[in-house]
Amino acid sequence: MLGPAGDVLKHPESTGVFLTEMTEIPSKSPASPMPGDTALALKRGIELFRGGRLTDAERLMRRVIQHAPAAPDALHILGLAAARAGRLDEAERLLRRCVAVAPTYVDAHNNLGNVLMARGGLDAALRSYAEAARRAPDYVLPQYNLGNVLRALGRFEEAETAYRRALALAPDYADARVNLGNLLLEVGADAEAEAIALDLLAHRPDRPEVRLNLGNIYRRRGRLLEARTQYEMLLAVRPGHPRVLLSLVLLALDEHDLPEAERLFALVGDSQAAPAHERLAALALLRSAMQDKAGALDAALQADRAGGGPEHAVMLAGLLSELGNGAAAIKVLRQTLARHGARAPRASVMLLDEQRAVCDWRDWARSLPEVLERIRGSDRVLIEPFSAQSLPGLSAADLCRIARLHARRLQPWMERGPLAGSVVLDPAPDRRLRIGYLSADLREHPTAYLSAGVFELHDRERFEIYAYAIGPTTDGPMRRRLRAAFDQFIELSDLSHEAAARRIAADGIDILVDLGGYTKYSCPEILALRPAPIQVGWLGFPGTLGGAFMDYLIADRVVAPQEAAAGYAETLVYLPHSYLPVDHRRTVGRIPSRAELGLPQEACVFGSFNQPHKLTPEVFACWCALLAAVPGSVLWIYVKDARARENLLREAGARGIAAQRLHFAGSCPQPEHLARLAQVDLILDTLPYNGHTTTSDAIWVGVPVLTCTGETWPSRVAAGLLTAAGIPELVVGTLDAYLERAIQLGNNPAMRADLRARLAASRSCAPFFDTRGFVRALEALYTGMRAGRRTEQGSG
Repeated sequence: MLGPAGDVLKHPESTGVFLTEMTEIPSKSPASPMPGDTALALKRGIELFRGGRLTDAERLMRRVIQHAPAAPDALHILGLAAARAGRLDEAERLLRRCVAVAPTYVDAHNNLGNVLMARGGLDAALRSYAEAARRAPDYVLPQYNLGNVLRALGRFEEAETAYRRALALAPDYADARVNLGNLLLEVGADAEAEAIALDLLAHRPDRPEVRLNLGNIYRRRGRLLEARTQYEMLLAVRPGHPRVLLSLVLLALDEHDLPEAERLFALVGDSQAAPAHERLAALALLRSAMQDKAGALDAALQADRAGGGPEHAVMLAGLLSELGNGAAAIKVLRQTLARHGARAPRASVMLLDEQRAVCDWRDWARSLPEVLERIRGSDRVLIEPFSAQSLPGLSAADLCRIARLHARRLQPWMERGPLAGSVVLDPAPDRRLRIGYLSADLREHPTAYLSAGVFELHDRERFEIYAYAIGPTTDGPMRRRLRAAFDQFIELSDLSHEAAARRIAADGIDILVDLGGYTKYSCPEILALRPAPIQVGWLGFPGTLGGAFMDYLIADRVVAPQEAAAGYAETLVYLPHSYLPVDHRRTVGRIPSRAELGLPQEACVFGSFNQPHKLTPEVFACWCALLAAVPGSVLWIYVKDARARENLLREAGARGIAAQRLHFAGSCPQPEHLARLAQVDLILDTLPYNGHTTTSDAIWVGVPVLTCTGETWPSRVAAGLLTAAGIPELVVGTLDAYLERAIQLGNNPAMRADLRARLAASRSCAPFFDTRGFVRALEALYTGMRAGRRTEQGSG
């Protein structure tokens, strides 16, 4: 290998120029007849070059070409010498002369490609390598270099093919194996990348970049302790290496150890030894974790411009979306799919998610079946469990499988626990049961709107109530109310996952109730460490977590019938009515007039206040048909994003619905939102993900809700709420029946008035409105869990 010595962790494809004809691989030079003295000089020049005497070799080769200007070997050696000296423009000129006079000179084509690649001319380098490979298909170096340039161009599938051809020709070629492993890591083929790395380390322990790859594979698989071991072994031989430090930054973020992540990133600084896209992506993730949205967004956009593979792009797109720049996320994902196609399955799934968020269904008929096929055919996590729950076409079995795949990534955390493994529940029946609620949503959030009254009404003579707050820290009215509702309100947001779990274990919690599952900001890693002897899922995530670290899941018999129990990793325990509570202290603001809201005074107003990603073209088509069948009616829909509004107006227009029939609502404080709902005649639910809090909101203020049930838990939540409220006739089983009932209600004000009257009358008797009764039933479940666990311990 020619050129200046590269850093020990530099990828082989980014280093200098190969003197291929002087390695163990035979020369591909054509014969070049010349006078005897000149031939001897050429031979001597080659010997000098091989001996590292570049200046002497170059001087001798210049004498050769004075007598034989078309001597390909001399031109080749001079080109390589110029490249070694950093004179790349001269090297390119000499090597082009060489291949011009000797088109069959394979090594010259190959080394010209190396020079062109070093100068950033990737397309030209590709042509040179391809010519070398065409002329010598059994020659390993052109195949290897083809892999390098194709990878640099983002053509990963072709690059993989080239690397595998090189290895078929030279199975022990370590550089090709290293770079194939790098590529597989970039496209998410972790299992094969790990096998390659382990094999290389067994035979070539002198390749530290392989140890870095292995650590990165372990980190991505959640095997953080093993990843740390690899990184620390590497730092022992390369202290302070920026790429290793960056990997440790990401590991610290995985463990939610923000101070350590900050410290490590400061050590990286602006080092050029780490690829720009890796450094900027790590900075973006760090800033995001620190709630610095502006800094995170700036770094993420810079990281996008710096390039990277499909896994990097997917991570970046997810971050951009989380930071509120969905348009940039879509752009990144489209570019990734254009470059990598089938090698970027997560990108196609995420793109559909981003399009759903803004109701862009223009490619729905093609993309949805493709995404469903990819999700079902992969043993990797291609979609987050919470996103999967609102994706049409996924069955309850599909959702269970996705959750189990997600839980599999938590296995290394489970192996660190259980932190409460030696805890035995106090058998004293009169001791207060210590309940801990773990949540990222103890703030202005739908979970808090539903559950605040539950925490306040717990029987303090029998239960001691702890709150463990993770996620964003706030100090709004709801946070202050919740602080007062608990016996202990403990902030865990600044702690690592393990430190948080140890704090919970140290508090001696008997039953830990998780309110978030796999939703945003939740920390299932804490649960996987088993900080409590009994762990329960409830409220925030409508489904199984898929892992053995949870014992119970609180449900009702509408959302999770007993015959569906096999689809849950947890033991189902049932509340007598809906598993969703209602806050008995919810306040309603001043009810505005329809004129104030921009709604027509006499029209039938249909409403939907679910998040736009819950809408589907099938349900929206029903709504448009409903508007057509109910003269003068309007649809009042919660949509903040301008792109989503434009898309819905286009979709409505395509179905013959004028723009003035759609009215859009934005966000407002909870009391004002409840007040404006009073002006809706009928709330229309979504499928396959029903309104949860939004349905509860409407029922609380006396507005009827029409829902259509499906097979999955999220598609049956509104049915449970409506049954508990005493109006089960608003639950239907098909979209045809849904449309028919909606038309009937839309054209019959008397029927709507009767439903409102029944809801008003049921406030004094329906289970939906009985928060105190809900709490007593919930406490009975907790008591039964303790009794069951005491029985298990006693029978051991």
